[in-house]
Amino acid sequence: MKTIKTCHVLKSIIVLAVGIALIPPFLHAQWYMKNVPTVENLIDVVMLDSVTAVVIGDRNAILRTTDAGVTWTNITIAHSADYHWNAVSFSDKLNGTIVGDHTLWTTTDGGATWISRTVPSTQKCFSVKQLSPRLVYIGCDSGYLYHSSDTCRTWSVEKISSNEIRSIFIWTGPIIPEAGIPIYALTPSSLCMSRIFPFLQWKEDTLTMMVGLGSEALNGEFSYGGGPGYIVGVQGDLRADPTILVKKISDTVWTKVQTGILRDGVLYDVSAPSDKFAYVCGSGGMILNTTDGGTTWKEMIVPTARRLKAISFFNNERGFAVGDSGTVLFTSNGGITDVTDKHLQLPERFELFQNYPNPFNPTTTIRFRISTSGFTSLKVFDVLGREVATLVNKELSAGEHSVQWNATEMPSGIYLYRLESGTNVSTRKLVLVK
Repeated sequence: MKTIKTCHVLKSIIVLAVGIALIPPFLHAQWYMKNVPTVENLIDVVMLDSVTAVVIGDRNAILRTTDAGVTWTNITIAHSADYHWNAVSFSDKLNGTIVGDHTLWTTTDGGATWISRTVPSTQKCFSVKQLSPRLVYIGCDSGYLYHSSDTCRTWSVEKISSNEIRSIFIWTGPIIPEAGIPIYALTPSSLCMSRIFPFLQWKEDTLTMMVGLGSEALNGEFSYGGGPGYIVGVQGDLRADPTILVKKISDTVWTKVQTGILRDGVLYDVSAPSDKFAYVCGSGGMILNTTDGGTTWKEMIVPTARRLKAISFFNNERGFAVGDSGTVLFTSNGGITDVTDKHLQLPERFELFQNYPNPFNPTTTIRFRISTSGFTSLKVFDVLGREVATLVNKELSAGEHSVQWNATEMPSGIYLYRLESGTNVSTRKLVLVK
């Protein structure tokens, strides 16, 4: 019987061939869990350079690292209240702004120290975009947008929608001086657009893909260098459908893309470090990425099933993702996807489907299809490559089959399930949450 050997493979390339066992992707350099000095839910993150990042969360949590997450400083602010932070934005390595429900703070030293500023509104502040050391936009409840041109000392205000402003993002491509710079404000179901330098009146358009009970647009960003724009969220008509909208430079409308991700969930944040690469994160430890400007997406292997609320990449390879209960993940190589057999030309009728439900407790169903009759095995492994269950290990006829895994005796966590039939091999991951 073939086994998975885990020694000396941390930096190997996944190799699949007839007679060679599959090495679990978890053993390769990818997303790593970082230890941080808090267990609070973390809400937002921004990378300032390849090793420096600022993370914010509940109950005044402000964390800062200057060594890619090896060590962290828990920043103390001079206030006794327990703030619920909502967003952080930096215009450069030094100048940044944090907003919370009814609070606003700024830094000029890369997040090492923070200064309290007067909150321009009695509404909750949901989003912030700092465009320069002096120019700051803040999105609040009831569609109020504030902007300051003197580092949050004085403010101008406009009401651009009836809903809270969840995200503010700006065009980063080539600029036509007489046309100005497009700036966008995102609400749960609409997108407001204006231009700065020169300023034009705001226009609000409905995002038809985000209309309906439970549907929400939660965040947006344009790629650096003039690449596509992305909006992430959820469509909730019948189920929680993780949704990505893409608008390329030649498009006039936002289009929903088919991610190919079969499990339910919500996407909370997006980071697009270049015109081809983008990463999104969401519920259940979900991280997806694209390397072709949003046309195709793959789910990544991550060592958590907790909700991930924010993601930030400095370049195509180095990024942080943060979420519930002090969860901080870091990658220095862009992570890896859970599609481990992509270099094989698989027969048309060989396919391993995503288990359902996923995450699950304690049983889940796995469907698969084989192209020819023959000996077939379907096994489950833990993240260390140890076999924990054999679901199929016998001759099967060609066609579609399904099997149920009862994981009552297994601890919560992420597992791999591997299908092997003839020369064909395919692997996916599943998440057990108890």
